[in-house]
Amino acid sequence: MGELLLEIGVEELPARFIEPAKEAFASLLRERLKASRLSAGDIIIMATPRRLATFVKNLSPRQTRTVSVKYGPPKNRAFDDEGAPTKAALGFAKSQGVTVSELKIGVKDNVEFVTVEKIEEGKATKEILPVLLKDVISQIPFPKKMRWGSEVFEFARPIQWILCLFGREPVRFSVADVTSGHYTHAHRFLSKGAVKVSTPSEYVEQLRSHHVIVDEQERMKVIEEGIRQIENEVHGQSIRDESLLKEILYLTEYPYPLKGNFDDEFLLIPKEVLINVMKSHQRYIPIQKETGELMPHFICFANTIPVDANTVIRGNEKVLKARLADARFFFEEDRKVGLKNLSEKLSSVTFHVRLGTMEEKTKRIEAIALYLAKILGYNNVEKIKKAVRMIKADLLTHMVREFPELQGTMGRIYALHEGEDEEIAYAIEEHYLPSGSNGLLPENILSTIIGIADKVDSLASFFSAGITPTGNLDPFALRRQALGIIKMVVEKRLHVSLKDLIGTSYSSGESIQGRLSFEETLTALLDFIAIRFKFLMIEERHNQDFVESVLPFVSEDIYDAYLRLIALETQKTMKDFERLMIGFKRVYNITKTVSDELTVNPALFGEPEEEHLYKLYESTRAPYSTFMKRKDYDEALSLLVGFKETIDNYFDKVFVMVKDDAIRMNRLALLKKVKDMFLQFGDFSKIRIE
Repeated sequence: MGELLLEIGVEELPARFIEPAKEAFASLLRERLKASRLSAGDIIIMATPRRLATFVKNLSPRQTRTVSVKYGPPKNRAFDDEGAPTKAALGFAKSQGVTVSELKIGVKDNVEFVTVEKIEEGKATKEILPVLLKDVISQIPFPKKMRWGSEVFEFARPIQWILCLFGREPVRFSVADVTSGHYTHAHRFLSKGAVKVSTPSEYVEQLRSHHVIVDEQERMKVIEEGIRQIENEVHGQSIRDESLLKEILYLTEYPYPLKGNFDDEFLLIPKEVLINVMKSHQRYIPIQKETGELMPHFICFANTIPVDANTVIRGNEKVLKARLADARFFFEEDRKVGLKNLSEKLSSVTFHVRLGTMEEKTKRIEAIALYLAKILGYNNVEKIKKAVRMIKADLLTHMVREFPELQGTMGRIYALHEGEDEEIAYAIEEHYLPSGSNGLLPENILSTIIGIADKVDSLASFFSAGITPTGNLDPFALRRQALGIIKMVVEKRLHVSLKDLIGTSYSSGESIQGRLSFEETLTALLDFIAIRFKFLMIEERHNQDFVESVLPFVSEDIYDAYLRLIALETQKTMKDFERLMIGFKRVYNITKTVSDELTVNPALFGEPEEEHLYKLYESTRAPYSTFMKRKDYDEALSLLVGFKETIDNYFDKVFVMVKDDAIRMNRLALLKKVKDMFLQFGDFSKIRIE
């Protein structure tokens, strides 16, 4: 067993490219090694801005051998009664390049055939690796690829060198005019020339000695320690952001911490603006006091050991000062205008060329929000109208035009500065939530109502215009908005008819030109949201079959479907339920074509088990209906589980498909009623029983 090291050296990769590339790199390599019959141990991927490196532990020195069996004619045709080979046996042996004495007998489908076993000894790993690795490198996916020079080969950035060793031996191959060998390149500024690596085991230390910390865990420790040192120095706390730390990790090969300062006067700018400028635009880490107030300091990282750290710090401070001066100017200018005045100019902002202006969108949102408020018992109509008029106004501010990430946040800040109601101010910010798959949800009911209304309007408007996500393309984030609705409805425990909600949204969009019919829009959008519900629930580790069984109820009430799912998953008698499902499947399958018009006539019962099932159905029907109406799904499910033994006994003793038409149809009618009762809870036919 040996160790493989492959390093792809490139011009600086964008930080956001690196983690997905690492995952794909490992997966591709594992798949190709397996397909090539090469056994391997752990695959470790390391990365910096200038390199993707992989270690393959315990890689076998050659392929595993294969034994293939070729079948010839049947034995009774290959040999005569005396056991002598026939022309069929001789011809088969010749075609396989063996003598008749080497033929064997094998059995297939209970018939004896003559066979030839061929053993293929595996090739040496070093013979297979060049083609395999070149192919893997070419398949590593990136959001964007480029070509350079006269090459047709594409990669995220031009490849500068390739280091490849199997044990002590270099593996030779060429990619994009670059030939692999046993040389790497270390830090761009702190190291000169190529660095020879003799074995995979010395790679990490060789680079470390040349100022490249290739191990991400080690590099992150350096970053964390640098942050702690500066925190202690200023007696403050850094405002941690995992995504920012990850970006710094992949922007540096040798992170060097630096402390910068800015003028106290800039602390008059809202904290959110200062943090956004430092983090999103400069990749600086802000520092705050224990009380949460910002301090006039920041942490940044150089990707080298500066000759003069003060010069580097002054450069960063100068850049930040200019950005903060701009932000202060924008803040002051925006406050002179005010949100109310800006909201009156939304007719000049296009939401989408097919869907009208932002003013038209806010009118649609208002209609949907008023419908939701009525359903959910929120009675302050005037507050809803006022909030909706203001929720998009900050899009016209200087601040949001310069820093789009602050949409909503600036609206809340400006509204509070103007003395606006706090609930309205927070609705301006929170109606955009959740901003990601695990993002925060709105805190108050007004924010929730307007947030759902905004998202439903976007979904219904785009779908009615025939604009829907395709494959991986979702330019208007409609999948995220559907997930946002589902999460809000479930977390806030809101019972809302999804059909009626979409209907209200569609009705409010009369100004949208060239719309599809309501039926087409409704069908497509209900399916879209149901699929998002399904994926979200499975992602949250809910039982997939149970999720499938409640999907029909998503279109009626998302939260109701969720409650049914939870009831299914929290049963105390799961074994009884599994046995019940076996019985239900028999009921379901035998009554697939039975008409709803059939009635049950107890006078036609011929077996006591028929009477027992009918009495159980009749005695259960009313309390079951009550529990279902009250959405007390645990109790309703308990009643269904109570059918288990009665259904088992029924099928043990009663033959349903008798010749007598009247008796047969009466038995089917009874089973149909039982099935329909079960289907009121969920489509149990989707639940598989092992």
